[in-house]
Amino acid sequence: MPLNTTLQCATGEYSLFRYPKNQHDAALQAWDSADELVIEYVANTYPAEKYITILNDQFGAIATALNQFNRVSVTDSRVSELATIQNGAENKIVDPIFCNSLEPIPSRDVVILKLTKSVAYLQDQLQLLAQNNKAVEIVACGKTTQVTSKIMSIFEKYCDNVKTSLAKKKSRLIFGTLKSNGTSEPEISPVEDRLNYIEWPEQGVQIGAYANVFSHDGLDIGGRFLAENLPTFTSDQKVVDLGCGNGLLGLAVLKQTTQSETPISLRFVDESYMAVESAKHNIAQTFPDEFSRCDFIQDDCLTKQKAECVDVILCNPPFHQQNTLTEHIAKQMFRQSLLALKPGASLYVVANNHLPYQSYLKKMFGGFKVHAQNKKFSIYHCIKRA
Repeated sequence: MPLNTTLQCATGEYSLFRYPKNQHDAALQAWDSADELVIEYVANTYPAEKYITILNDQFGAIATALNQFNRVSVTDSRVSELATIQNGAENKIVDPIFCNSLEPIPSRDVVILKLTKSVAYLQDQLQLLAQNNKAVEIVACGKTTQVTSKIMSIFEKYCDNVKTSLAKKKSRLIFGTLKSNGTSEPEISPVEDRLNYIEWPEQGVQIGAYANVFSHDGLDIGGRFLAENLPTFTSDQKVVDLGCGNGLLGLAVLKQTTQSETPISLRFVDESYMAVESAKHNIAQTFPDEFSRCDFIQDDCLTKQKAECVDVILCNPPFHQQNTLTEHIAKQMFRQSLLALKPGASLYVVANNHLPYQSYLKKMFGGFKVHAQNKKFSIYHCIKRA
């Protein structure tokens, strides 16, 4: 059991867990002091009839504790959505309305915004909120280390009367009122305009990514190393790009197999909605004739994948969850890959050399080979035993 699963706050006492429950580092709790601070402020400031929109509620602590309000939860993360549902059920609380990160954000009385690691994602969300053309109150929360002059300047670009609270438990609130341009109808930009494009000269392609996609403003060097050292694929194989991000690995697979006319099927999987949509856009733009043999799924690792139906899994696992370093996501990817692979099928994992994945892979798969290696990364090749 986690060390602390009981949140005591201004609205009551709640049992809260990260997701999946009891499958992560036992020392990690499902909320932080920034959550506590914003819950206390909102509960003591606004009447219950107010409509609130919650952005980036990582494990549903804010939505659970502020259950007396009418709530919309906007998230890019499938894990966040599942955690909110899990913790709502744990506390017998009705779920909020969920919206994904590319939908227009519903116009509400108050917006609660939890700061994430991505400055680009913050700017994207404030731009999207500004399209409502209404003077909505914003209460943002984060660690004091996140409330930098750069972050404040972004809020000042989109909000009036920007100010901060005093620090409490190393967290701080940011207050502001969205600027209104006075028009009666919002000017909604096409969602494709929110993509940021980068060049991949070795492959001769341009890759687009939405703001919350890992490495959205540059090529991920680990993924690029695996893309440069792909295995050889054979006809009729089913290949999965697990944790696909902007689809870099899948694009490289299609580049290789299209040239050799190898008819494989390819599945892109990520827990980020923006990642899945970025990959979908990139395949449609770069390989439109191959799009029909690809599918795109937002999932918690491979939870939705059937057992023993995949021939090859390519994986560049994350070793952090927002600001927290953790190996539990990688271990979940390895466990579920073992279940999804056919007997004799292969998993290829690229990882920083310092990460202790060798012991996990040896325990789960019975062994591995080093497919390729440089000074920074190793690619491990595991075969599921028959």
